[in-house]
Amino acid sequence: MAAAGSGTDATAAPPLGPGDAPLAGLRVVEATSRVQGPLAGHLLGLLGADVVRLEPPGGDPMRGVPPVAGRYSARFQALNRGKRAVEADLKSPLGRATALRLAAGADVFLHNWPPGRAARLRLDHGDLAAVRPALVHAHAGGWAGLLPHPQPLGTDYLVQAYCGVAALVAGPGEPPAPSLLTITDVLGGLICAEGVVAALLARARAGVGVRVETALVDAARLITDSAAAGQSRAPVRAGVVTDLAAMAADPAYSAAVEVVDGMAYSRAPWTFAPVEDAR
Repeated sequence: MAAAGSGTDATAAPPLGPGDAPLAGLRVVEATSRVQGPLAGHLLGLLGADVVRLEPPGGDPMRGVPPVAGRYSARFQALNRGKRAVEADLKSPLGRATALRLAAGADVFLHNWPPGRAARLRLDHGDLAAVRPALVHAHAGGWAGLLPHPQPLGTDYLVQAYCGVAALVAGPGEPPAPSLLTITDVLGGLICAEGVVAALLARARAGVGVRVETALVDAARLITDSAAAGQSRAPVRAGVVTDLAAMAADPAYSAAVEVVDGMAYSRAPWTFAPVEDAR
């Protein structure tokens, strides 16, 4: 994490109203795809931020990936529910201008582009800081500096295999195989969201914009370090839920799942309320 910008823009968060979530009043512009980046944006939205997605003309292709529930992919909706979307061809002058306009009114710009794409689009941290010096610029990457350039595509399964996670999640006597749950994607999204929240605090205290870099290999390192410390040597064996509709109807899961318009979603894992004045 590194400070950037001159601090000439306002960095203080707006005051919270009664019952507001911690990031209420803050805006996140998100140019992400697949799991890690959208999950980070989703978590920031659950914390109260207004999240705006930059999507290519015609919308994110992930919207149509089966299984489809209603108009869109159930997986896409799970990661992007509640976000607004703006379509823009970032390779065009008009699309780039749209991205810069959104960034100029944002508190956070989040992307998970591969190395070099931000510079080619002329939307790297320098370009964004020119229109919004107080911006938190967050990148949810893949390999970070682990491998030399040119790096292979930074996907969950490749990172699991290379970093040894695949060997840890295999059962006794089983050959190494990546977890069907994209575990570094999920943990990577959590790490990125945590980094953004920390950056927003640093921005408020230092009065300047902040850059945040996290990656899938950071998530893999947490898993392998934990295993090396003896905290999770044995694979976890848990029951498999095959019917999410039945899970949503089970009172045992009522605190974790909510149903909206006939679709089941995970609830935010936190609640916030003002502390009563005890004086």
